Amino acid sequence: MRIGLFGGTFDPPHIAHIALAENILQNGDIDEIWFLVTPQNPWKTSNQLTLDAHRLEMVKLCTEGLNGLIVSDYEYHLSKPTYSYQTLRSLRSNYPNHSFCLLVGGDNWEAFDHWREYEEILRHHKIIVYPRPGSRLVTSEGVEDFYKENPSAPGFTTVEAPLYNISSTMIRERILKHEDTSEFLPRKVQEYIEHHHLYVSPKE
Repeated sequence: MRIGLFGGTFDPPHIAHIALAENILQNGDIDEIWFLVTPQNPWKTSNQLTLDAHRLEMVKLCTEGLNGLIVSDYEYHLSKPTYSYQTLRSLRSNYPNHSFCLLVGGDNWEAFDHWREYEEILRHHKIIVYPRPGSRLVTSEGVEDFYKENPSAPGFTTVEAPLYNISSTMIRERILKHEDTSEFLPRKVQEYIEHHHLYVSPKE
């Protein structure tokens, strides 16, 4: 099976995450998209994140009833902080009959040669790059050099997807200011945030 890996802290997940995943899935190049909810982004400290259980549950609510969108706590069981190459290495070992491609935003793609063991990732996995609003696609010099030296590598492809000027950071800031966020969040996620009083206090 061809699996697209959509990793992130999803703090919180929002409508753009789902729209992007559904758009990529409809292109027909992959069979499922796994939302890999990461317990700790290497670039963030743990006290900046909402509890793992809350973020996982919100992604489940986002994807409820949507075929082909799978929520995974796989990275919760790996050592922290979790780097993409470690996750992919583990997935290759545990699911040898699946092929995994990595979904990467245009901003991360521009700096992909700064990722830990990025050459290992490129050697084994196709990359699907999606643009950010208002940005042009730039491929990092290290990645360009890698593909020139390794023409048989899986390579990368870009995807045309709806561009939403929405971010989890923006949603958290609006909630902190008591501003309406219902247009950016699935209804069940909005209700979950309100019920558990999430994002109403600033992170330290």
